[in-house]
Amino acid sequence: MELFRILLILMVIVLHYLNAGMGGALGHTASGSINYYFIYLMESLCIVAVNGFVLITGYFSYKKNSVKVSKVANLILIMIFWGLLLSLLTVLILRPQSINMRTIKGIIESATNQWFVIIYCILYLLIPFLNKIINNISQNSYKTLLVIGLIFFYFWPSFYTKITVSDAGYGIVNFVYLYFIGAYIRKYHENDKHVLSPLIIYLGCALVTAWASLKIGRAWDYNFIFNLIGSVALFEVFRSINIKHNKVINKLATYTFAVYLIDVNSFFNIYLYRTLFHSNNYWKSNGIFLNLIVTTIGIYVICIVLESLRVLLLGKAFKWLSDKVKLVVKA
Repeated sequence: MELFRILLILMVIVLHYLNAGMGGALGHTASGSINYYFIYLMESLCIVAVNGFVLITGYFSYKKNSVKVSKVANLILIMIFWGLLLSLLTVLILRPQSINMRTIKGIIESATNQWFVIIYCILYLLIPFLNKIINNISQNSYKTLLVIGLIFFYFWPSFYTKITVSDAGYGIVNFVYLYFIGAYIRKYHENDKHVLSPLIIYLGCALVTAWASLKIGRAWDYNFIFNLIGSVALFEVFRSINIKHNKVINKLATYTFAVYLIDVNSFFNIYLYRTLFHSNNYWKSNGIFLNLIVTTIGIYVICIVLESLRVLLLGKAFKWLSDKVKLVVKA
């Protein structure tokens, strides 16, 4: 599962490389070109990343009857720290002439309003209440709950209208449902492990999503049915792989959250992708695949180095501040 976390954050970096407002490929590649189809396939292969993180949470947390608010406080502190620091440095060094009230407002919003962090923190605080449901209903009732959610929150918005859920899977509904799936797998299918069949399902779903993305705009929604199935299938692949304890993998996995926060910063990541790794020079180049690999690994390493410095210099201060929050949420 720790190796899975590493793969997922690398997928997130790829998604940001392709993002029209970040790395830029999706917004600037010529329609119908080889690069065009390549980036649509890569987007479809990686779009399962966020769902995968939430599945892991459900898988490991379904027995908890309480959660510490200090963990939420620590996540929020790290979000604000990297949001303010990277945004301010980027603006002051690279674009000092652009500083105005609108820029300052953008920096504050960027530092305090990262969507994944906020929704994930809400999910985390709901864990004891969700587990109350999970551990007090029968397996048949659990299946019924999952089927109802599957129909109305995935099939319906995928093929009909978005009246049942209109946030494209970015909201708490998708996160809660994925949590329930992760918990269900752990509770009822812990020993049912296969690699090949879920791998085929994942790749098949990615191909369908890639085809659908050329036809409809909702194919890259997190709650598009094939992205849900693909994320569960890829989760099953890594759940089934038996790897001995590895200190390097476990250590790298601890940086996942910070890597996301550094990479997602809207002021800093354009510098990373387009200035440092020159992604804009490869939108119409045959070298886009190689540049994608170099950029993904390079940004991953840079983010780990930056977070290591934060932990070394300020780690104890962050822990001291977050530990001041003594609240515990119980169901």
